[in-house]
Amino acid sequence: WGLAFAGQTIDGDLYTIDDWSQRDKVEPLVEMFQIKGNSECSVGFGTTDEECYFEQFLPLCEKGETTGCIHPTSMARDGLKKGIELENNIGFNPLDFGMIGSTDTHNSNPGDTEEWDFRGSSGVMSAPAKKRLKENRNMQYNPGGLAAIWAIENTREALFDAMLRKEVYATSGTRIKLRFFGSFEFDQDLLKTEKALQIAYSKGVPMGSKLESSNNIPSFFIWAKRDPIDAPLEKIQIIKGWTENGDIHEKVMDIACSNGPVNEETGFCKKTEAVVDLNNCSISENIGSEEIKIQWSDLNYNQNQNAFYYIRVIQNPTCRWSTYDSLRIGKEAPKNFAPTVNEMAWSSPIWISKNLQ
Repeated sequence: WGLAFAGQTIDGDLYTIDDWSQRDKVEPLVEMFQIKGNSECSVGFGTTDEECYFEQFLPLCEKGETTGCIHPTSMARDGLKKGIELENNIGFNPLDFGMIGSTDTHNSNPGDTEEWDFRGSSGVMSAPAKKRLKENRNMQYNPGGLAAIWAIENTREALFDAMLRKEVYATSGTRIKLRFFGSFEFDQDLLKTEKALQIAYSKGVPMGSKLESSNNIPSFFIWAKRDPIDAPLEKIQIIKGWTENGDIHEKVMDIACSNGPVNEETGFCKKTEAVVDLNNCSISENIGSEEIKIQWSDLNYNQNQNAFYYIRVIQNPTCRWSTYDSLRIGKEAPKNFAPTVNEMAWSSPIWISKNLQ
């Protein structure tokens, strides 16, 4: 209810520097996607980003409402922006968190996040399909997200090390593979070498890390691969937040399209021609990308500003679980929910602190 990234406790006590320091120490990650939807951002609170509507569970708060709705400090992007503002005020960023997804279902089926296999969030409360489709609250749920972790090996210790260093990312349930690195030292031909990952680690930092400010232009290496049993990729976006003259700004940019270059005038990709046949949920398999690899530089970088960058990968559309259920029982899909979804993956950010010299 807005407390996630507010500057006070549930009792209204303002956070002290010690409070922020403790939070910085013990909260390395934020779950920003689960069965109750998307907690990345919300249109109306500092953004016009239409992708924020994706599986949005709660409405914006009306005047006087305190619970059951979205406040200006409810969403992960709100927290990221507040963090770089706090860095200006208290000298460090206590909200430099990585981002993960998870399910939060109560069915003992972790990782079962495919739209076509959703059976509800809690057994008897949401099954069978007729019951799932009948109750509006059940309809609001989605199959949940996944926490993706880049660890050096598949052991408990290595997984926790990776989570503590925030080299993690979130998905809305799809199994997209996503890499994200930043550096002031990447060569322009990084994409051409077979050792791109080794160079990215040796000359840069991975998602969840910080870069020291520089007179140079920051360059970012992004590599995304589709889920082999889901739809092809549509595009990659980078979301930047920064502080300038005491204000916080954000910008959402398409940086790679599956159907040609980014439009120089609009700054966005051309709308995809991929479609979904709602009679059987078949998709356009030959439209979109198996993988997208790009190197992008921020020509508007200012070393005197705090900034963060994170990646959002968007898939071609596929049927929402409610459409699959409707087809199974021979009913018309509900009109008050979109029949399709564009599954996504979100990287943890990379931060650059301003030059204090």
